[in-house]
Amino acid sequence: MNTNKISYNKYVAEIIGTLMLVLVVALSGAGLSAIIFAGMALAFAVYLFGDVSGAHVNPAFTIAAFTMKKIKWQDAVLYICAQLIGAGIALIVLKNLPGFTFTDIGAIPGLTTLTIFKSEIIGAIIYAFAFSAMVHGKTTKSNVGIVVGMGLFFGLLAANIVTGGIGILNPAVSIGTNMLNWATIIGPIVGALIGAWLYRFIVLGNFCGCHSSCEGSCTCGFCHKKSKNNAGISEPESEIVSEPVIIVEKVEIIN
Repeated sequence: MNTNKISYNKYVAEIIGTLMLVLVVALSGAGLSAIIFAGMALAFAVYLFGDVSGAHVNPAFTIAAFTMKKIKWQDAVLYICAQLIGAGIALIVLKNLPGFTFTDIGAIPGLTTLTIFKSEIIGAIIYAFAFSAMVHGKTTKSNVGIVVGMGLFFGLLAANIVTGGIGILNPAVSIGTNMLNWATIIGPIVGALIGAWLYRFIVLGNFCGCHSSCEGSCTCGFCHKKSKNNAGISEPESEIVSEPVIIVEKVEIIN
C-alpha cells in the first residue's frame, strides 16, 4: 500500500463546490432572494462534499482553518488553488452566457471601498461562527449543512444592511462574479480569522484548543492536562490534594 499517494478527490470537490456556489450567487439576482439562494447552495455543497473536503469553498475560511491547525498547509494551499480554479471556470461561463451582465460595485452611488471592507468583515465574522461549529464538530451530520447555510445567510444579510445591497464574504466568489476589489479579498479573510478565533474562545474556553487534543502534553497553561485510562481514552487528570499529615511520637510515661 502506497501511503504517499495523494487523494485528489477533495480538491476536485472544492473546485465543483466553489463553481456551483459562484454560479448560483451570480444567477440568483440581487436582494433577499440572492441571499437565500446563496445559503441554500452552500448547504447543498456541505451535504455533497462535507465528508470529502469539508466543503470550505472559500479561501478566507481555509486560511482560518489552517491557523487553527484544522488543515495542513499543503492542503490549505491546494484547497485555495482549487477554489480559485472553480471561480475562474465560473467567470468564463458567466462571460459567455448570453444576456448576463456583471455588477460593477465601483459604480454604485454612495458606496465606498471602506464601507465594503467593513461590511465584509462584519458578515464574515457571523459566517465564521457557523463554519467553526462545523470544523470543531459542534454540529451533527444531519444539520451541519443547515447551520453553515444559515451562517452564510445571516452573514450576507448583515453585509447587505451595511452596504445597502452588496455582500460577498468570499474572495473566490468576488473573482467569479467579476467584483474583484481589495476590500472583497482582505475583508472576508480578516472577518473569518476574527470570527473563528472568537468562536474558539467562547465555545471551547481558550484560544489554544489543546484541551481536545493534547493528551497530557499540553504546556500552554490555558487548559486542563489529560491522561489516558486503561482503555486508551483521554480523560482529565484527577487533581491531587495534599492532606496534612500528623505525626504522633511515642511518649513514655514514667510514674
